[in-house]
Amino acid sequence: MAIPNSALSPVNADMINIDELKRTGKIFKENAGASILDIGDRVGLVEFHTKANSLNDEVCEMLVLATSRDTSNYFDAMVIGNRGKHFSAGANLQFVLDSARAAKWKDIEHTLRAFQTAAMSLKYGSIPVVAAPFSSALGGGCEVCLHSTRVVAAESTHMGLVETGVGLVPAGGGTKELGVRAHNRAASQGSADPLPNLQRVFDLIAGAKVSHAGAEAKQMFLGEADIVTDSQEGAIDIAKQVAVELVTTGHRNSTPRTDVPLIGTTGIRVFESQIDRLRDAKTISEHDATIALHIATILCGGDQPAGTASEEHFLDLEREAFLSLLGTEKTQARIDFLLKNNKPLRN
Repeated sequence: MAIPNSALSPVNADMINIDELKRTGKIFKENAGASILDIGDRVGLVEFHTKANSLNDEVCEMLVLATSRDTSNYFDAMVIGNRGKHFSAGANLQFVLDSARAAKWKDIEHTLRAFQTAAMSLKYGSIPVVAAPFSSALGGGCEVCLHSTRVVAAESTHMGLVETGVGLVPAGGGTKELGVRAHNRAASQGSADPLPNLQRVFDLIAGAKVSHAGAEAKQMFLGEADIVTDSQEGAIDIAKQVAVELVTTGHRNSTPRTDVPLIGTTGIRVFESQIDRLRDAKTISEHDATIALHIATILCGGDQPAGTASEEHFLDLEREAFLSLLGTEKTQARIDFLLKNNKPLRN
């Protein structure tokens, strides 16, 4: 039986005091990037505590642990949230830039793989996961939400895949996941042509579009079963209610897909024509066009004949695109400018 929307409010939920939980020894596991807390009723809470709750290897390690079979001996479900200023501002761009300038490509690829592994563990791990985003849920923070079983978003949520603003593509599974959902949507509509739905995803990612509120976040990025609350802060308490309901109703995560449709070269050519028109009209820069073509290539499953592929195939394409773009001077200039001026560079 579903929890009625009227019951999903801080008034009806037991308020979870994270500081008190820590004082009373309710820390299950922790490292430099995140903690897993016991919030009762066999539900755990993953709390990030990096700067701006950015995602790094330690955070990813804790996300994987939180959904592992070992942890499922102690918890039946997991919530991701915190009481800070932001849910998560995404990747640590200073680390990304410093590593690129030092040509530490293996380190960067290791971090990308770690994040993709963490995202897939949220989607397919041993227990259901409920994300409770609020304020900024950008880049990797958005990707965490996209891969969670359910999302309980505060009305304050500003959610988006903003990587193109720094010359990159979403590579924590975000491009893959929205592409998969586009194909699912086309199938549910009885359409043999996924391009209109892939076009919508392309526009979201290439335009680095961000929701202005929780309701808009749901419309742009979330699913029908996800919830938006009136709360302006992280709705951890409500997320716990949803997590308990998932357990009570016997939710089980599925397994990674190996049958995701790909439209391949034919689809890429359609997007390429659109990109060329925008570039020729000087609506976008040459580098914007390069980034956009990478996004289109991932969404279409690579420059190959149409068919099907695994989710891992699309994740491989994400990493390849991210590393290729990060190796360019223009992307490194975008990252550096944003870090120094807190506004994007158009080059």
